[in-house]
Amino acid sequence: MAGTKRKITRPGANRKTLSKSLLLPMSAQSARAMSLAHHLALAACRGDNANRHQINELVRSVYMAYFLQRMGFGDMPFECYEHAEAAFENALAVAAKSARWMISEQDAPVIKRLLALHDQQLSEAPMHRVVEAEKQLRQFLAGTGVSPLVRPKSD
Repeated sequence: MAGTKRKITRPGANRKTLSKSLLLPMSAQSARAMSLAHHLALAACRGDNANRHQINELVRSVYMAYFLQRMGFGDMPFECYEHAEAAFENALAVAAKSARWMISEQDAPVIKRLLALHDQQLSEAPMHRVVEAEKQLRQFLAGTGVSPLVRPKSD
């Protein structure tokens, strides 16, 4: 094979080029619309008018906040996520017994903090990171595995 040149490839050269829309955060209008949906879901869950959809909306937004934080967008203490997950489990247990979908008043503040973080993430994180977090969320929801909220190992 004398005379043939080998093409030298750089590490990561096989990566797809991201479009401008994926490199930028979502539009402010889209971020506000998502934020409104999340906060309305929490308001409904604090009253007597909630349903499974609103609890699911809150669960999805908290897990999205966690996945985005693991990518470097946010710095909420891990205990907040644990508290929120326990609140969701409690809400599901209450709903199974009484068909009432609600978040207790003592649990609502931590969820509100996580929603505020997620609002900030949606306005700052590039869309390709949001898409990746959504992919992780779908993989978790489609599986039968344990919670993605795994306490970080201390080195």
